[in-house]
Amino acid sequence: MSQEYARGYVLPSSFGLEVEARRLHSSARAPGLGDVAGAVAIGAFPKAFDAFTCLAAAVFIFPQVLFPGMDRTLAVAASLGVCALAYAMGPLGEILFRAVDRRHGRGVRLTAARFMLGASTAAIAFLPAGALAVLFLAACRTAQGLALGGVRADSPALAQVALTREGRVSLAFVRSLGVLAALLLAAAIFAIFKVGLSAADFAAWGWRYPFVLGVAANTVALFADLRLLATHDREQAPDRPAVRLAAVDGARVD
Repeated sequence: MSQEYARGYVLPSSFGLEVEARRLHSSARAPGLGDVAGAVAIGAFPKAFDAFTCLAAAVFIFPQVLFPGMDRTLAVAASLGVCALAYAMGPLGEILFRAVDRRHGRGVRLTAARFMLGASTAAIAFLPAGALAVLFLAACRTAQGLALGGVRADSPALAQVALTREGRVSLAFVRSLGVLAALLLAAAIFAIFKVGLSAADFAAWGWRYPFVLGVAANTVALFADLRLLATHDREQAPDRPAVRLAAVDGARVD
């Protein structure tokens, strides 16, 4: 292992994935204001896209799929209630993923949360018909909520220092751009499929495609988060002190 690798900063209990991310970007320039703003917007996009996609499906699809014999208004309300499970599980997810952070490092926490969020979103595309549909959707939204708790504080916390130090850009405004883009894309995709397909085809399979995009969106957001984490000053990890390695594989640090 090289001397440059040994001179990097790592968290005491980081897994190899996080250490490798830090090594990969150890020689890269520090992220500028544009890099930080882009990472914040990208990080906000998949969370908002997942939420808007589920809300649209709760109005147009889930009532007849989950509650076919119920009054339309009550069915929509019940569908929205199932979707709200994600928000109820957020605080628990934050507690669980903070434990992962303490044990394995922030990079592992982000990776696990992002993949969990993307996988649970994509799983909704395979929602079965029949009595198990409600339980299946409830399980997916519970997993989404836990994952949202895992990613909720990371990108804003990492970016806030850089934005405060380098410019007058409002973090809330930057994040709102990602949320707005997610809203527009989710609405556009649902509109295209709803208008372009027959009612039967849209109800059968057309509504499922937007949920598959959750994997791609969260993968891109993960890379943005890891790059910001790997290239930023280590003092920006507020929850955990960064330490300088005394030696790595026998290489001494000056």
